[in-house]
Amino acid sequence: MRVLVIGATGLVGVHVMWALRTAGLEVDGASRRRPAGAAAHHWFELDFGSMTAVQQWLPLLHGYDAVVNAVGIIRETREGDFDRLHRAAPVALFAACEQLGLRVLQVSALGSHPQAATGYWRSKGVAEADLLARNVDATIIRPSLVYGDDGASSALFRMLAILPVLMLPAAHRALVQPIHVADLADVVVRLLTTQAALPRELAVVGPRAMTMAGYLADLRRGMQAPAALVVTLPAPVARAAAHLAALAPSSAFTPESLLMLERSADGSNTADAAPAQALLGRPLRDPATFARPAQRITAAWSWGAPLVTVAIALMWLITAYVSWFAWPHAESRSWLGACGVPPAWQEPVLLAASVTDAAIGVLLLLRPRRWLWAAQLALVGGYTAMLSVFLPDFWRHPFGPLTKNLPLLALMLLMWRASPRNHRGER
Repeated sequence: MRVLVIGATGLVGVHVMWALRTAGLEVDGASRRRPAGAAAHHWFELDFGSMTAVQQWLPLLHGYDAVVNAVGIIRETREGDFDRLHRAAPVALFAACEQLGLRVLQVSALGSHPQAATGYWRSKGVAEADLLARNVDATIIRPSLVYGDDGASSALFRMLAILPVLMLPAAHRALVQPIHVADLADVVVRLLTTQAALPRELAVVGPRAMTMAGYLADLRRGMQAPAALVVTLPAPVARAAAHLAALAPSSAFTPESLLMLERSADGSNTADAAPAQALLGRPLRDPATFARPAQRITAAWSWGAPLVTVAIALMWLITAYVSWFAWPHAESRSWLGACGVPPAWQEPVLLAASVTDAAIGVLLLLRPRRWLWAAQLALVGGYTAMLSVFLPDFWRHPFGPLTKNLPLLALMLLMWRASPRNHRGER
């Protein structure tokens, strides 16, 4: 069997391709861009949203036995993206598959319906209705939440799970039924390789329905992380936050995604897991086994690194303000004099130090770079060495002005070595 997987660079598409190839099928991928390392003769680069005519699909599909459509977006970047990607292009694809007699697996979502409350669900639902009305060997796969180690949403949930206190909308009401992407990919393999009649619709969900708070607790246990407090964000605050978050183009938290989460409280995002499990012939992976202890550090780093960056930036900015505006210049000049700075240079040196501190703080907030941590390490190390020689009494000060530099130096060293490179050639 020769299979074309469309949306092959997404979480589901990547794992479906791997599972199909492992099962011995000949598989090609299609996406907007061919990933590095993918063989050109096994990949099509196409703008799926513009493929809205049957004639565009017919020459592409010749020679294939089946198509898996795994294209999906959670929010629009341009008005009409839901309609183009979830309805118009799939409908043209289905019509071409009908003409050529190809088997179709459509990856949709629980809650999809032509009259659903959100554009995401509606566009998916309209495409489903079109496919079900056609004379084509097809199955609509409807997962709930899909987990994969390499999935962006899964990384986000692991990060949230590791927080000590978390406020989430509908945290203890919205129901999900997470399935591991490997199980979902195996379901696709079984559907394409079975000789039995295919179901027209199949809910592909995990073994248990749970609240969002419960899902995060499972991920937390899998990572062997400490317990956390998850409280419900009041609905009016959540709606305001969703509107604010939607201003960021990359944010998946929008008023529409919030509405889908709130609507999930009625069980529309859950289903009977027995049919999928029967198709697999084995138990589904339990969400408590999704995350692993080795992922705990990465999950903590994903929020810990920005937190450290902001905290250190504020330290530099406050220090710059206090040094020039709040602390008596006479006392600062006496310290500089003790360090051997001539009187004529004391005020300029104090100004230069304050400006340098402020510049570091601003850069950390606006353009954090790996080299900036090395620069701070050198600067704080230099300050510490100089004061240790000329003002050693600071080591005996009860507030520890030099003693506190030790954890700062360790933290800056960690941030320098752990931060990724931002530019080619950066050290």
